[in-house]
Amino acid sequence: MPETLPGSIDVIIDIHHDNHFDAVKLRNAGVRAVIHKASEGATFKDPVYRERREQALAAGLLWGAYHFSSARPAADQAKNFLDATQAGDPDVDNRATLFCLDFEPSSSGPDMTLAQAHDFVARVRDKTGRWPMIYGGNMLRDAVQAHGADPILKNCPLWYARYRGEPIGIPMDTWPHFTLWQYTDGRLGPPPHAFAGMTATDRDCYLGTEAALKNAWPFADYFKTAPGANDQNG
Repeated sequence: MPETLPGSIDVIIDIHHDNHFDAVKLRNAGVRAVIHKASEGATFKDPVYRERREQALAAGLLWGAYHFSSARPAADQAKNFLDATQAGDPDVDNRATLFCLDFEPSSSGPDMTLAQAHDFVARVRDKTGRWPMIYGGNMLRDAVQAHGADPILKNCPLWYARYRGEPIGIPMDTWPHFTLWQYTDGRLGPPPHAFAGMTATDRDCYLGTEAALKNAWPFADYFKTAPGANDQNG
């Protein structure tokens, strides 16, 4: 397995409808998990999310879904994401689907606030029974550090974006460690940027073995190990 950080495996990509996708080729190239855009803002749903979910699962890949945030009401955004992923649909098994809030600068106007992020993740938790992961880099780090340890987001496993040789600058009062680390967007950040025979794309590391990744996915129990878990998780 590729190792970008000592002790890590570099086997995860995150993509959206504009990226080429061939689940079997990805699996053969060494990819073990795909996190795909499901929705953005209050209304947009990725048109190929559901089709690619079936293809990925058929190829034996782990699957995840992320919501690209905006400043629209958090309730509307959470509903859009839950609808896009078919959360709660008895005909869709999402027990192994990783859910994630992508907290970064919006591409369509003002950014999501920290309070809106709190509202969003709580609504996803209430619907699915588990806290979603949260993705972010500078914007997330600055927002959390401005307020100290975050009593809500600490329950969400951290997917940290930092295009450096190592994932420095994590707000450790809230997250003692990252769960996933996005080290490149396919252009910025250290190599490797592409799997053999594939185009460059966002790539992500997990600190552990492939077996450990498969066992931990979709990180539904992370909140049990969060700082102060016995005091504040209920």
